[in-house]
Amino acid sequence: MSLSAKNLGFYYNKNEWIFRDVNFELAEGECMGIFGYSGCGKTSLAKIMADFIKPKEGSVEINKETHKEREYRKVQLIYQHPEKIMNPLWRMRDILEESYTPDKELLELFGIRDEWQERYPIELSSGELQRFSIVRALNPKTKYLIADEMTTMLDGITQANIWKNLLEIVKKRNLGLIVISHESKLIEKICHKILFMEENRLVNL
Repeated sequence: MSLSAKNLGFYYNKNEWIFRDVNFELAEGECMGIFGYSGCGKTSLAKIMADFIKPKEGSVEINKETHKEREYRKVQLIYQHPEKIMNPLWRMRDILEESYTPDKELLELFGIRDEWQERYPIELSSGELQRFSIVRALNPKTKYLIADEMTTMLDGITQANIWKNLLEIVKKRNLGLIVISHESKLIEKICHKILFMEENRLVNL
């Protein structure tokens, strides 16, 4: 199985394309990095790959088929700011169970305490919320993960711990992983191949 971008193009203003002719393929078990500076379109590309927004040109295919409506998204996106995508009126347990009910082993791996599940998003730190966000994305049906600046806002120790645990799960489940970042050192350390976003396109590094 593979996740493919086919001639993707996108704009918010029709006269200003953010990117065009974006092509790549990611196999299960493969880790690919997309490096680029702020504002170059990395997050827009991530949202298209996860089927949150539609491209203006081209398509996204999973095993040569496009995303299907009313089907669980096999591509899950982990955002930089988890607090922005969580319902502030829901307890964390409900936010998790909207996707699935994770087992105790997975919760413990990411350091999620039982008492945190009864709290609301505003009662947790960014690092604690990101742990929930990652676990929520790890539904058994997930085949690909996109980590969009996932740990940029966190301290170094928390970053290292989260990446260690996530990569362990990715390897165990043979998931495809796209790491989007402006930190080249992180991408070089964990990715099999790297693409650089420049001048509205992706190039191999």
